[in-house]
Amino acid sequence: MEEETPNSMYITADVLEDLLLKVPLKSLCRFKSVSKEWKSILESKRFVERHLSLAKASRKILLAAYHCNCGVSPSLLPESRFEGGEEFFSLHCDATRPSMNCDGLVCFPEVEWVDVLNPSTGQLWRFNSPSLLNPRPISTTFPTGSWSTYFPGYCAMGFGKDSVKGSYKVVRIFVAPNYCDILDVNTGEWRKLWKPRRFKVDVGRKSASVNGSIYWLRIRPHGSIYTILALDLHTEEFRDVQRPPLPKGIMSEAQIVNIGDRLAIAIPESHPVHQYVLNIWIMDAQDETWTNSHSISLASLGMVESRSFTPVTLSKHGNVVFYDDKMWLFKYYPHTDQLQILSKDICIISPYLQNLVLLQTQQVEFKTGITCIRRETEITDVVVGQSTSVDEILSEGIARSGYCGNVVKIAFLMKLCSIIGF
Repeated sequence: MEEETPNSMYITADVLEDLLLKVPLKSLCRFKSVSKEWKSILESKRFVERHLSLAKASRKILLAAYHCNCGVSPSLLPESRFEGGEEFFSLHCDATRPSMNCDGLVCFPEVEWVDVLNPSTGQLWRFNSPSLLNPRPISTTFPTGSWSTYFPGYCAMGFGKDSVKGSYKVVRIFVAPNYCDILDVNTGEWRKLWKPRRFKVDVGRKSASVNGSIYWLRIRPHGSIYTILALDLHTEEFRDVQRPPLPKGIMSEAQIVNIGDRLAIAIPESHPVHQYVLNIWIMDAQDETWTNSHSISLASLGMVESRSFTPVTLSKHGNVVFYDDKMWLFKYYPHTDQLQILSKDICIISPYLQNLVLLQTQQVEFKTGITCIRRETEITDVVVGQSTSVDEILSEGIARSGYCGNVVKIAFLMKLCSIIGF
């Protein structure tokens, strides 16, 4: 039996994983250099999923756009800020580009390619797209309004995750043909997918990704007829979804969203007393039944015409953060029936989920070769905390070899325990 040396140490993989789950994300990215074992744990599907689940259950953070059309690859600014008690991270990007999101990843479709970005790690991938059927259609043939968001080529799009295999997919649906394009981000390959003609979409409406399916809302003129279409990203089959009971019908400004991993529809309605009320309907995924979770009076806004409102987060206390088409951000407190304006000039992209999702793709990571001169700060990837002797051991150990020896491992564990308060 081999004798233990003074520098030897052992900790079970399960205990180590539980410790690492409490470490800030920036530190986790650096901890991959400790050893092959640590790198394997941090990049494992189990750890990534557990880390993502904790992020979803933790305090809600928002991702806003720091608008700049310089052409530099989108990237996260290093410091967060607070407005009205809400924390924001800013993404340096062109805010005029429509985007989609899932599990903290952000997808930016363009005419000839699709970019998928993980703001947390800075990983950015570019996938060339099949030719559009009509890359420059006559835009006047498509209705516009406060609810509309048009992607390149005037096609409906979706971005979500196959809940069985764990792969992320991008979907592109055209108006006329009975097929759509689907991209598997893990393989980087586009395929044609059969779509029966009876399943129709509004190309000017954004979709919502919830629990392995992408949902599209289609509203006929005057709101008398509307449908909800779903695509299961594992079986890749389309189906109609049960609709909420709306006695007054539905307004064209309605938006379909993911709020707290549940499908929801936000519908502004005219009201004889309150002028306008924002009703939020949330679907139970098991039996596809709907509940009117919130009826928010918008009287304090003095609205003279309807607007489009998009919920972003829902707290465990029922507080809702949502924004409108005028870049106003609101927070509603149901216990006091109070509506607070958080900002009148902000472009919200999505909830911000810190994650370690690693795109296992054959594509080459993409970066532009230019630098934005408008940015006031540069993103740095450093371990949180002040420099200590432990930090010096870590830096010296990593510089000496690609992976660290036992002494450096001990130093990393000491650093880890100091971070999480052990």
